[in-house]
Amino acid sequence: MIQLEPYSEKFETEYWNAVDKKLKAFDRGKFMDSCKKYLPPNFFAGSDNEFKSLILARKEKLKAAEAYISGTTIDRMNRECFSMYGKKTRMRRLYRVIHDCYSSLAGSTLDRTSLRVRIVQNTGLTVCPYCNRDYINCRGKKVSGAQLDHFFNKAAFPLFSVCLYNLIPVCGNCNRVKSDKALEFASPFDGSLNWIEDLTFSYIGTTPKDMRIKITADGNLKNNIETMKIEQAYQIHSTEVLELIEKEQMYNQTQKDELQEMLERVGLTDKELKKMIFGPEITKENMRTKPLGKMMHDLHKELKIYG
Repeated sequence: MIQLEPYSEKFETEYWNAVDKKLKAFDRGKFMDSCKKYLPPNFFAGSDNEFKSLILARKEKLKAAEAYISGTTIDRMNRECFSMYGKKTRMRRLYRVIHDCYSSLAGSTLDRTSLRVRIVQNTGLTVCPYCNRDYINCRGKKVSGAQLDHFFNKAAFPLFSVCLYNLIPVCGNCNRVKSDKALEFASPFDGSLNWIEDLTFSYIGTTPKDMRIKITADGNLKNNIETMKIEQAYQIHSTEVLELIEKEQMYNQTQKDELQEMLERVGLTDKELKKMIFGPEITKENMRTKPLGKMMHDLHKELKIYG
C-alpha cells in the first residue's frame, strides 16, 4: 500500500558489511556454483562480486529470478537446496547456514543499534507498508517495532534469506497473516506499480450502521488486500470516515466564505483554511509516517476536499 524507494548506496554498503561479517567463513564459491545451476543465466552478468550482487539484488531482479526458477528450474533448485532423509526434509548444509544466518544478522548491531532497527530507520517508515495502519517505529536502539517479512519465503527460497530487498519491515499482524502463502504479492519495493492509482479507498453508507469501507485493487495488489484481510481490518475505521464526511458537510462553501471573510485580515488562504479543518494534504511521501494516510488521501479526493 506504501511504495518504498531503494535504499541509499551508503546503507546498502552498511548492510553488505554486516552480511559479509556474519558469513565470513561461508563457502561462497561453492554456494555460487550451486545457485548458477538454477538462477537465470544472466543473473550475475557484469558482477565482480557475485555473492554481494545476490545479497543487494533489487526487487525487480529478485522477482525475475523467482519467476525464472518457478517456471523453469524449480526441480533443479530443490535438488540443490534440499535433501530427503526418510519422511523429513532438511536443507543442505550450505543453504541451512544462510537460512539460519538471518536471525543473528537481524539482531547484529552497529553503534549499539540493531540491524532490524536500522532497516526501518532507513526506509523512513513509521507505519506498516502493507496495511498503512499499525505503527512500526522503533522503541530503542535494539527494540524494533517491526518484523521483517521475507517477501519470497526463506523456507522455499533459502538463497534469498538475507537479500536486503527481500526483507520488508512490516507490522506483526500483516506478517503473520501473509505468512508463507504461495501467492504472487506486490512488494512495496516494486517500482512498476502505480501505488496511487492501482489501489483506491472508497465507502458506502453514511451512518454507523450501514457504513462500509471499500478497497479496490488491481493485479498483485489485490492479493495483498485479500490475503492479508486488510479491507476487513479497516472496518473499525468507519468512525474516522464518518467524521470526515461530517466535517465536509458542515463546512460548505458558504460557511467557508464567511469564515474566510472573518479571517482575511490575517491573509488566510483557502488551502490554509482546509488545513485547519481537515488537516494537511496527504501526499505519497508522508503516507510512510501517517496511519490511514492512503485511505484519507483517497477520501479527500472523492469528497473534493483536496484535488
